[in-house]
Amino acid sequence: MIRARRRGLPWPLLAFGFAVAFPAAYGGNTAIMSVATQCLIYAVAAASLNLLMGYGGQVSLGHAGFLAAGAYTAAVVAIHFRLPLVPEILAAGLVAAAIGFVLGLPTGRLHGLYLVILTLGFGVAVPQIALNWTGLTNGWAGLAMPPTTLWGLDLTSQPTLYYCVLAVSWLCLLAMLSLVATRSGRIFMAVRDSEAAAMAMGVNVWRAKVKVFTTSAFFCGIAGDLLAHWTGLVAPTSFPFDLSLLFFSMVIVGGMGSIWGSLTGAVLLVVIADQAASVGGLSTAIIGGAVVLTLLVAPEGLASLPRVVSWRLRRMLEREAPGEIGRFRNRDQRVRKERRA
Repeated sequence: MIRARRRGLPWPLLAFGFAVAFPAAYGGNTAIMSVATQCLIYAVAAASLNLLMGYGGQVSLGHAGFLAAGAYTAAVVAIHFRLPLVPEILAAGLVAAAIGFVLGLPTGRLHGLYLVILTLGFGVAVPQIALNWTGLTNGWAGLAMPPTTLWGLDLTSQPTLYYCVLAVSWLCLLAMLSLVATRSGRIFMAVRDSEAAAMAMGVNVWRAKVKVFTTSAFFCGIAGDLLAHWTGLVAPTSFPFDLSLLFFSMVIVGGMGSIWGSLTGAVLLVVIADQAASVGGLSTAIIGGAVVLTLLVAPEGLASLPRVVSWRLRRMLEREAPGEIGRFRNRDQRVRKERRA
């Protein structure tokens, strides 16, 4: 187990190093930096959904509602309370978590289509609530985010905002990875695999479901705060139902039960959506075609692609040199037997 983790460690470090160095090459291109920032924000939202689906075994089609809750909280806190950025981010996450807790109370006892319908209704209802709660959300006009600074740095600048989003998103991804490695994460996966077996081991299944729902909403609320700073305007039209479907597609494309797969799926689909936006009505069809094509190549998501490629290469080598492969395999088996002896 330790050896496998060491093999997997360089990839996140390489991705982080690439992300840090990215503005050095494209920092002067506002459009590219904006898309890169969007990739990081959506990666947190997709990873939070993957925490719920891939590790908790619960399906949600309304995660854009938690994103909206975090974004509106950020706007209200920034406009009326003028808190610093860090408390503002925590407030957005906590408000979304509170909503997730309330929504998770009934979902903890629901399964299958009933859970899908409930989350679908939540995702559709949130923009309508924001539209009609004009005293707080300003209706169609929305709430404009005031200029924000962090340690004297102006976050309206694209490279500065990018680095801020990079730091927060990476902390969120690492926090989710750490969570799934704890006892709580193992409980989530036990409930996902078999509720009956988890109950037989003394696990409170309802509590575990509510906990994973609340935690997922917390991280999605943080993504909503980052989204509010990225767009500069929080309005009901920023959170359509299509956005929940996009997050769902990111999880499927990236790979269920893989936080880093969610990052990969988010980057791929955000870039495709950005490039397909120029063709008007065909953009949705292009995104759908990209999802289908990706799943044809890697049915378990992009996270499984390295394993699939290595397996195919091994099979190819076995066909080309079966004697050599068999000799090395027998030697490895003999060494393992000697070590056990």
